[in-house]
Parts: sequence; structure tokens; C-alpha cells
Amino acid sequence: MQKKKLRLVLSTVDVQYVPWCNETESKPMLNTWRDKDNELVGLLQYQLAEATNLNDYFLSARLHETIRCMKMFDTHDCQKLIGALKEDYKSRAPYITYLVKCRKTLLTSIAQLNRLLEQIKCDREVCSQFLITKCVQIFLEQSETYVSEFINEFELRKLADEKNQHLNRFLSMLENEMKYNNIWKSASFDQINDAKLAIERAIISRVYTLALYPNGDADIYRDQVLNEHMSNLSKNILPTHSDLCIPKKFHFECPWPSAQAEISAISAYKTPKDKLQCVFRCTTTLLNLMSMAGEHGNMHPAADDIVPVLVYVLIKANPPSLLSTIQYINSFYGDRLEGEEHYWWIQFCAAIEFIKTMN
Repeated sequence: MQKKKLRLVLSTVDVQYVPWCNETESKPMLNTWRDKDNELVGLLQYQLAEATNLNDYFLSARLHETIRCMKMFDTHDCQKLIGALKEDYKSRAPYITYLVKCRKTLLTSIAQLNRLLEQIKCDREVCSQFLITKCVQIFLEQSETYVSEFINEFELRKLADEKNQHLNRFLSMLENEMKYNNIWKSASFDQINDAKLAIERAIISRVYTLALYPNGDADIYRDQVLNEHMSNLSKNILPTHSDLCIPKKFHFECPWPSAQAEISAISAYKTPKDKLQCVFRCTTTLLNLMSMAGEHGNMHPAADDIVPVLVYVLIKANPPSLLSTIQYINSFYGDRLEGEEHYWWIQFCAAIEFIKTMN
């Protein structure tokens, strides 16, 4: 019985934190315990003090009982008891090995099941988005008359503020119509929000060209001039360019292709929020890549370090219609910018302004 109790409480001990592991520093404590009781009782008393400090009442009760039993033995008897425990451990070694292998197999199976679960979640999200898209398509077909009138009025309005107000009013009207439409009666709160976003994307895609180029050919020509300017810069620019002053420690990740890929996709999106997300992903990707340049991989670059690199990435990626995109986001999303998105948007606009003055 004593052996069972001792095995149970010793299974919780972490030997590396036992005070007499460092003999040079812990001889006084060890000698004190040896003078009073045997060494095993000293170890149990150390465990008891730790359990008491952690308010582990269950373990404390076990330790009190085990210490009571162990105090009945002298050092010789304790050594015999520990020897018996060692023999038990040796006899159980094959079973312990078997348990370890089983645990590894179970952990591998759990990891595989977690990956499958994540895949199922992604598939469910894709199916949900497809269903919402089809429902939105049917809903907008039912409201085609209103949509056509909206497009005609949107084209007649000249000022960006008027276009933005007209767009917001029409989207609000469609949201109210959704409340009385049979398609959305059984939809959840999240599905309604996803549907609103899908409706916004569908409506903006119908007036995208009018919103992006409010001045028509003049805006297109302005973007072409900047695009050609950036194309000429891209042929000769290097990270060591005197106007950029990119610190040498950041040159190893040049030309930052993943950041270029993020900003190159900006023309594929239609809504101002989606375009802004491209800018946000580009800048945060740069931030992560540049933080790897530190000696220990945890350096946080400052804004003065990021903007020159962002300028270089924009010149190399050279996405189309940059000036019109800036005007578009400021006009249709500027009043909703906040937090980190707002900060990176300011840095992005500053980088474009800097590019315009480069030789």
C-alpha cells in the first residue's frame, strides 16, 4: 500500500526543480531534512510546500497521508522501497513504450482530423457564400427596375459627394426591401450581413466605371501618364536609389514579390473596401517581411523604413489606375476609414505622391 501511495505522488514531481539537484547551493536544506527525517520525506515535504502554495488541496491531502506513512521507515527501508519501485518501472517499460507509441498515433490522428475539420469549414463557407450569391442575384433580378433607375440617376450626377450619397440611399432602400422579401425571411444575422456585402458589390460593379472615372477620358489619361512614369522608373530603380534610402538590412528580401502580388490584385476588386483591403494586405505583408530582417527576427520597422520600401514595391508592381483608385476610395469610403486601415491608407497615398516627384 505504501508503495502505491508513493508511486502516485512521485508521478507528479518535476525532478529538475528539486532543490538539492544543485548540490553546492542546497546542502544546508538537504542536511536539515536529513537531520530531521529521511531524504524521501524531505522530497515529499518539498512537494507539499509547493502544493500548498498553489492551493492544490487534493494533492496536499495525498502528500500528507504519504508523508505520514513514510515517516514510519528509516533511510534503509526507504531505499528498499525505492528499489522496489525501480523494479516495477523496469517491468512496465515495454508497456510504457507501447503507450507512448499509441499516444503518438492518437496525436497524429487528431492533427489529421483537425485539418479535415478546417477543410470542411472552408467548404461550408464556400457553399454558404455561393448560396448567398445566388439569392442576391435572384433578389436583384426582382428589383431590376429600381436598379436601372439608380444607374441612370447615378450617371447624371456629376459631383463625387452626390454620387456617394445616391449610392448609400439606394443600398439602404434595398436593405429595407430585404426585410419583406421571402428569400431572406429565414436567413440568419450573419447571412444577412453577407448578403448586404454581396448586394453592395453587385450594385457597385454596375456603376464601377462611372464611379472610378467620374471625368471620363481625362481620368484615364491621367492614370496612363503615371503608369508610364512608374514603368520608366521600374527599368532603372534599385533598392540603393538615393531618393529611397532603404536601409541595407532590408535589401535581402528585395523585391518583396508577395507584397507586389497583393497590391497587383487591387484592380480585380470593385468595391472601395475590397480595394482598401488589398492596400492593407500589401503593407502588413511588408511589415512582416521587414520584421524578419532583425538579428533575432523580432525587429519592428518604423514608418520611415516602410514607406521607401512601399514606394519600391509600387513602382515594381505598377498597378493600373492608381490615381483614380485613390480618388475613388476617398470619395466612396473616406468617411468610414478608421484605425489601422486609415493609417496604412495615409502611408499608401504618401507613397504615391512621392513617386510622382521622382526622377
